[in-house]
Amino acid sequence: MIILNYSKSQHKEIIHACVLALKSGKVVAYPTDTSYGLAVDASNFKAVKKLYNVKERGFKKAVHVVVPSKAYGKRLVGWNKEAEKLSVKFWPGPLTLVLRSKNKEFRNEILNILTAKSGFLGLRMPNNRIALGLAKALGRPITATSANPSALLSGGYDSYSAEDVYKQFRVKKFQPDIIINAGKLLKRKPSTLVKLEKNNFEILRKGPVSEKEIKKILFK
Repeated sequence: MIILNYSKSQHKEIIHACVLALKSGKVVAYPTDTSYGLAVDASNFKAVKKLYNVKERGFKKAVHVVVPSKAYGKRLVGWNKEAEKLSVKFWPGPLTLVLRSKNKEFRNEILNILTAKSGFLGLRMPNNRIALGLAKALGRPITATSANPSALLSGGYDSYSAEDVYKQFRVKKFQPDIIINAGKLLKRKPSTLVKLEKNNFEILRKGPVSEKEIKKILFK
């Protein structure tokens, strides 16, 4: 694992180096507005499979993606008025919108993995310069899953520092290739997951954005 110490003055250089790594199928651990996450080029089939090995995850569990822009997100899913309202209020921020996939941008094999064959894809735009910088510079979505091995198999836990990431993977066969060390993050819950379909919403995971806040935006 290569650790890159992040500084604002070297932002462009670090993003450029990590994007080159993503384009070559590498796994990059990066900070978000919640915990550290694991990025691969979400359009790269081999890279997505590698990510699942690193996560010690079976293909029955979905992985969400960070989109480079809202416009790009609209190409991936059936965007609706509820998604628009919530994105205006909470993006960038700790809210993942889960919508029915359009299946136009990704190969079927990739989409089946990312959605766990559910037909629904989670979209995220973290309020973090590095996370958004990676997706924008790549020009495609990156994966947005926590930077830890399986909690069940390995006792994995959310990482709030590069040290947390390194400690959890240092003896693992499958590891991130690069860790962007952006220092310690404030400990926040993973992003709120809200599923939107047919004028209804369902909270799939509670997080920083509360159900009360979501209802206030959707029904005001």
